[in-house]
Amino acid sequence: MRIRRTLAVLFAGLATATAVGVVHAADAVDAVYPAPHPFPLAPPGAAVTDPRPTVAVLLGPAGANAADVLAPFETLAVSGRYRVVTVAESRDPVPLTGGLDLVPDHTFADVGDVDWIVVPEVQEAGSPRLRPAVDWLRQRHAGGARILGVCAGTALLARTGLLADRPATSSWLALYGLERQYPDVRWTRGVRYVDDGRIITTAAVLSGVDGALRIIERDHGVDAARQAAAAVRWPGYHPGGPTSIDAAHPVPADAIALLNVGFRDPVRAGVLLTPGVGEIELASVFRTYTQLSYVARLTSVTADGQPIRSRHGLTFVPRTAVTGGYDRLLVPGQDAARTHAVDVAWKPVYVHSRAGFPFDGTLRDLAATTDAPTARWVAKTLEYRADDVTGPAVPWSPLLLMVLAMAAGGILYAMARAALARLPRLRNWLRHLAEMLVAMVAGMTLLGLFVLLSPWIGGAALSATGHVLMLVAMVALILVRWEHYAAAPAWAFRSRRGGAVPPSAEPDFGTNRYVEEVSRQGTSSGTTRT
Repeated sequence: MRIRRTLAVLFAGLATATAVGVVHAADAVDAVYPAPHPFPLAPPGAAVTDPRPTVAVLLGPAGANAADVLAPFETLAVSGRYRVVTVAESRDPVPLTGGLDLVPDHTFADVGDVDWIVVPEVQEAGSPRLRPAVDWLRQRHAGGARILGVCAGTALLARTGLLADRPATSSWLALYGLERQYPDVRWTRGVRYVDDGRIITTAAVLSGVDGALRIIERDHGVDAARQAAAAVRWPGYHPGGPTSIDAAHPVPADAIALLNVGFRDPVRAGVLLTPGVGEIELASVFRTYTQLSYVARLTSVTADGQPIRSRHGLTFVPRTAVTGGYDRLLVPGQDAARTHAVDVAWKPVYVHSRAGFPFDGTLRDLAATTDAPTARWVAKTLEYRADDVTGPAVPWSPLLLMVLAMAAGGILYAMARAALARLPRLRNWLRHLAEMLVAMVAGMTLLGLFVLLSPWIGGAALSATGHVLMLVAMVALILVRWEHYAAAPAWAFRSRRGGAVPPSAEPDFGTNRYVEEVSRQGTSSGTTRT
């Protein structure tokens, strides 16, 4: 009995912590792609004749991954051999990861001829809102355009049907779902990109740089690609073909992501956008501190609250003018770090004060201001090596909050149990309800593990498997608590002479008091009951 009560208290603590974590996680995930603020836009300028091949980077109406968009964009633009533009269904600002609002250069209707299309990870890739983008991709591919699918952008690309019976790759995290949803695609793990002629697909996030370099290499040769890699300070260029990478899979250390999303109190940080800032420099800030790390809520700001133009001509709209009141003011860009253009009273943090690939600076800062496990996890989601990160080895802040939530749940359970001690019928009903909920949660947890281990199962089979596992968990609970569920119901406590058990003497099912009550009633009625 003591063991059972201890386990019940522990379960109550875990259940409370899980509930707190789920509520906090929903808010944290929603904050990654906040809706853009309304902003009056100037009408588009007159079309400019440019003889260079056009590369169109696709944007989704609900948002797109900042690094998937901006890393290939700058890599191709810095080569000087392409006209690189962004395109969407309309010219309304599109939120990139963390709340970086980008104004598309063109719409599907006015972009003109395109030679390459870059498809990044877009939000709500399976929703009807993306139907215009799906139709546009099919039409342009049929017209001769070539496509680069970056990271989880292959989800939208697979939806078009263009990857059917083709080899392709994607983010190691996204592949678990893509392998089930699109079994007709020959998915590949452990390579930076897969070049299948007119369609190139890349692995996670920063592999988009390699995909862009592959485009340059194919069109203009190895030397041009090597120069572009040096210009963006990318350390991993491999001429002539893709490099092999570790086929990443979830490991226990990755639980830091659940801890952060559920229990870390995010930092409120402003990000100062300065004219001429590099596109990858921006991506390194807005991706590193938000999606899959959830350590900060970012607000894009400018000195005067007006839009700025990046190094290669993209238009970014800030959320507000720079003010105080932030926990930190992050200033991306090596040029900004050199000029120190920000008032020191605002305590700016120049994350790119050291030379190197921009993500090196933000990963170092992430490790130093949060913890090293979080920085290593973010680097893993980027598929980027993060060797030079130092910081706390244990994420104390979210751990402490989780422990406090568990303690609160255990205390509340103990108090509720004491209060219900005098209400046996209500207590028994609540116990039944709680045990069934436990069985349902356990079944769904088993289903989740089964899905990860069995990526070939989907659709109706997946739903049927989930229901079977839930039923198995319920039956297991009944067997564990056999004496409770096998006990005679309340109506059995009626004597053969028609007498009823007084309400005050109603038995406590599932305990030894039930046996005592049966014996007492049998003795008083002159009958033997077993």
